[in-house]
Amino acid sequence: MEHTNKDNMGWIGWVTYFMECRAGLYLRSRYNINPDKVYRMAMKELNTSASILEVLGAPLAGTDLRAYVMSGGGLTMSKLKPRLRSKRCFLIFPIRGSERKGLVSVQVKKKDGKYDVKLLAVDIPMASGPDQRLFLIGDEEEYRIGGGLIGELRDPVVRAMAASKELEERDDIEAEEDEERELQEAERKHQEQVEKLERDRTR
Repeated sequence: MEHTNKDNMGWIGWVTYFMECRAGLYLRSRYNINPDKVYRMAMKELNTSASILEVLGAPLAGTDLRAYVMSGGGLTMSKLKPRLRSKRCFLIFPIRGSERKGLVSVQVKKKDGKYDVKLLAVDIPMASGPDQRLFLIGDEEEYRIGGGLIGELRDPVVRAMAASKELEERDDIEAEEDEERELQEAERKHQEQVEKLERDRTR
């Protein structure tokens, strides 16, 4: 009988552990924000926006270069009851169209398990003058929320974009140099074969 009670206690422990894990996963999925999902949501909105496609040119493509920061979350007391604060995700990434490039700024809040896009804007570099900022969702007030947090993310991404362009140009130069070396090597081997054939004929 004692052995049966121990088995029951072990079974109850496993069930309790399983339920706690499920509850933890549920809370995590309900309140955590996935930056990759935010990126996909933004790209879907951009690729279906006539105004953005008209300016940048279809199709639009993103890059692996992204920067984001999370805010909010954690427990707080509201009317003497514990409450989980909603989380926000601030995301910024470059985008490329067939005609122009842009820099996308996104702000998303997760409330009651749902993603609520507060800001979706694209900064488009102009030939002269400041960048043109197009708002699909939100406005300048949303852009400046959190003390201009999006703007703080913008600078390192712009620097990374400039560095990426410089590296691409360097890669192109190195590729041309490699092709030139390969061509010279092929010509050298061809010349050696011609000289060898001439020597063989004169013997």
